Amino acid sequence: MIMPDVIRVFVEKREGFDVEARHMLADLRDNLGMTSIKALRLLNRYDVEGLSPQEFEKACNTVFSEPNVDNVYDQSFSLGEGWQMFAMEYLPGQYDQRADSAAQCIQLLTQGEYPRVASARVVCLKGHISNQELKRIQEYLVNPVESRIASQHKPDTLDMPVTAPK
Repeated sequence: MIMPDVIRVFVEKREGFDVEARHMLADLRDNLGMTSIKALRLLNRYDVEGLSPQEFEKACNTVFSEPNVDNVYDQSFSLGEGWQMFAMEYLPGQYDQRADSAAQCIQLLTQGEYPRVASARVVCLKGHISNQELKRIQEYLVNPVESRIASQHKPDTLDMPVTAPK
């Protein structure tokens, strides 16, 4: 049975394997002077449509994560006090290699239809960060030519509405 709803999963490298998060933190501190950032977590968010619960579980352990180095959070995760977060995603029409590769691997795994997959990068920051500083961080990390700040809301479908130009 195929699930009609979008399933969301978050994947984060465990401490010691979180090299990219540590580099991003150093980059923000060194190049933007954001010394108020005390910690940074970086997660990959996947929204998937068109899989059964069993197929999704298989994909979580083989496609989306490496069980020995990743923590997987099903549907949501909690940050605790003092954290701020935002997500970045590619603009509609931009090629998302992470999502495409995941969809291809899932199709090979299930030997079924090509599933719909959307991905986003979730940046979580801890520290006394003002709204102005957060905006500056977002402007630094998000290239407006190819990406944007992603909604935190899980969509009902991954179908993109297409409107005909006038």
